[in-house]
Amino acid sequence: MRRLLVGGVLALAVLSLGATAADASTPASAQIKQDRASTKAFIALQERADVNIARSAPAITAREKAYVTQAQSDCPDALTGIPKKAKAMQARAVGLFVIESSAALELDALAPVSALTGRIAAQTQRLRFSDPALQWQVQVNASAEAAYLKLRPPDLCADARALAARHFTDVTPAGARFAEDAVTVIERASVPASQLVRLMRQYAPGPVAVALKRLPELDRTVGRKLALGSHYRALLRALGASRLDPTASARPGLAS
Repeated sequence: MRRLLVGGVLALAVLSLGATAADASTPASAQIKQDRASTKAFIALQERADVNIARSAPAITAREKAYVTQAQSDCPDALTGIPKKAKAMQARAVGLFVIESSAALELDALAPVSALTGRIAAQTQRLRFSDPALQWQVQVNASAEAAYLKLRPPDLCADARALAARHFTDVTPAGARFAEDAVTVIERASVPASQLVRLMRQYAPGPVAVALKRLPELDRTVGRKLALGSHYRALLRALGASRLDPTASARPGLAS
């Protein structure tokens, strides 16, 4: 944690120096125009991403169902021996598998929207704000979303069998790395778009006011159209692990 905090302080210091240099060379009017343009572009990109996911909900749902069906065929009841009273090592291993399996299901399901979502993330990273803290958070969120989409899950059935064979005390190295990577990028992209938009209010009050109504509505629409939670519970049932609480999984932020 100390190393991370130090790195964050250094990053902000560099951004602040860069912003100071920009202040000296860029007219205030130009900065105001850039902030306003970046704010409006950010809002438009976030709305485009949500609309794309909502419109692609049938394809996303179909992939989730197919993923569960494949698990039912390839490794039915692979985790039936999960102990009711797990030891610390078992609890950690099962927790990592929960993260691995939920992220694997979502990444497979997001394939229909991953290309456009990745392009939106790349465009968001190119936006520029005069506030270095805001600039940093926008960059972090966008880069984390792009990194999440590039993660490649290991063979889930092979990992489920390996977990059972080890008496639920350890996951595979590939499974552990994938789960840890997923948690890392999810946490970095954890700031909701609407929260970032609020920080942009001074740059474009009108568009921000509209966006603060529009974005939550889009989020609710996406939530109604997607059914990852129910499909994840179906996946657990297929693996013979229905008593695991799916709320313990790390829910990725792209489709939530």
